[in-house]
Amino acid sequence: MVRPLHRWTIGKQLDEPHLNEDALACSFARGIYAVSDGASESFASRHWARILVRRYLYRPALDAAGLAGAIQEFNRHFDRPSMSWSAQAAFDRGSFATLLALHFEGNGVRVLGIGDSLAVLDDGAGIRATFPYTSPEQFRVNPLLLSTLHDRNAAVLERDAVTRWSFEGIEAPRIYAMTDAIGAWLLSDPEPRLAALRDLRQLRDFVALVEAARLDGSMRRDDTTLLVIG
Repeated sequence: MVRPLHRWTIGKQLDEPHLNEDALACSFARGIYAVSDGASESFASRHWARILVRRYLYRPALDAAGLAGAIQEFNRHFDRPSMSWSAQAAFDRGSFATLLALHFEGNGVRVLGIGDSLAVLDDGAGIRATFPYTSPEQFRVNPLLLSTLHDRNAAVLERDAVTRWSFEGIEAPRIYAMTDAIGAWLLSDPEPRLAALRDLRQLRDFVALVEAARLDGSMRRDDTTLLVIG
């Protein structure tokens, strides 16, 4: 049975972890895992990302009713009339975030991918599949995200955002779920960089890898999250 091996997240700046807008939630008992990356330019995206992953754990589906409940929960945390005019304007523009979710079922996994967070299937020989992106160029386009504005989610709900990967014939499958900065880094040079991810054992190893890649310019400086299941 697959199990979570590593759950790591670091912010844009290591000395400001409270500003990290990524969110991660896991239920080993139910085989459900979720990662979200809040859009930095939107209002309280850290809070929105946390709501999305937590609610998905207990209701592993993405539909209009579920999103309406998540939006209501988000709105309850803010008193718009008491905000400054600039905060009201930001609130009215909405919050946005990705949602990448894994639901292990039988001898495989169902993957939901909204936005530019990335799931990777490692079959031991290399990358067998990725979702929802397959190339580093795709990360250069503004992604479609989940919003706290109802009308902004219509296009998301119309998309086929789910795939299923079978583990048949794979002796020791490993799944990586990651936010966009490390996802684009991995797909830009997959063979050696997958090997580097396989070698990670502790948080300090992950931090060292990310900081080195940021310094040499191969990884964008952004909140960075990696979940490894295998």
